[in-house]
Amino acid sequence: MNLLCQRLLFITVLPFLSPIVWGQTAQSEPRPAVKYNPGHYVAVAPGFPLADISGLSEPALRGVNKRYLWRILEPEKDAYDLSAIAADLEYCSRNGKQLVVYLIDKAFWIKGAMPAYLQALEVQSAAGSFDPVRWHPEYVARFLALGKAIGERFGTHPNFEGVAIQETSLDMSEEDFLKYDYTPDKYRDALLEILRGLQQSVPQSRVFWYQNGLHRNDGHLRQIADSISGSRIAMGGPDILPHRTWLRNTYKIYGEYKDALLLFGSAQDDSYKHHKQDTRGGIDAPVHPEGYLSMEEIFLYARDSMYVNYLFWNQYYEGQPGERTFDDALEVIRKYPSLTDR
Repeated sequence: MNLLCQRLLFITVLPFLSPIVWGQTAQSEPRPAVKYNPGHYVAVAPGFPLADISGLSEPALRGVNKRYLWRILEPEKDAYDLSAIAADLEYCSRNGKQLVVYLIDKAFWIKGAMPAYLQALEVQSAAGSFDPVRWHPEYVARFLALGKAIGERFGTHPNFEGVAIQETSLDMSEEDFLKYDYTPDKYRDALLEILRGLQQSVPQSRVFWYQNGLHRNDGHLRQIADSISGSRIAMGGPDILPHRTWLRNTYKIYGEYKDALLLFGSAQDDSYKHHKQDTRGGIDAPVHPEGYLSMEEIFLYARDSMYVNYLFWNQYYEGQPGERTFDDALEVIRKYPSLTDR
């Protein structure tokens, strides 16, 4: 066979061979595994030293969920100070724990959480909170830039479990919502862009989405959940309060998406002083004669009614006599080291 015939034969056969060859090449480059370390985590405030966490050596505690203020992580535009995350991640690594980086853009303190260059997109409410204008394009772009910086630095670290974003509910007045041209559609679309962008920034880790309300249209939360179903994004909320009336519709979402999304719950301070007459937030109802719910009751509700894969327990010791503490939570964690055992 002369050289011309050999070349023609190669060109004729190549289209039939190339899919097999390329398929074999693709299979030889496996996608990196996504970290998944479900279970109990302890949640702490910004600046809290991990060495001071009670019971962190408990084997059933999988890790730490720690809050980090955006203005501390980005003191100037595009100038990131991630040293606090680096130190905490190193501590978790030495102690065999995972770290969830909880990004705080909404603050309830005397100072806001946003960087100085974004203060025009931060609104102080009558209740004293500082709320971000999350649907503004500049906010979205800058928040995703922060997520990218964190992902590039820590995303592949084996003890970096993922990044969390704060609850969807905002405390702005109707006047402020109008001032910043709010619509439920804009907020929904911005949240979706943020969630998907963060997922791209941490492809081997998780994104934790705290949802608990969307002004004027809570139904948009389901639209977001539908859009992220089957992804690496975990959906959850900031409260485990079985007797809070306004949260009952929120809790229904967990059952609807338990087969489509990873789920998480957060036992915050209110969970340690919750009782059967505590039906409305912000109102001090008389404590029910049966007293406060036990932390085991809080846990069982999260496990059996919210179907959580991750459970974040606030380290709480500041309550009144009779209220529960994190020591009570630790007893539950020891008794139920897995969230799947029933």
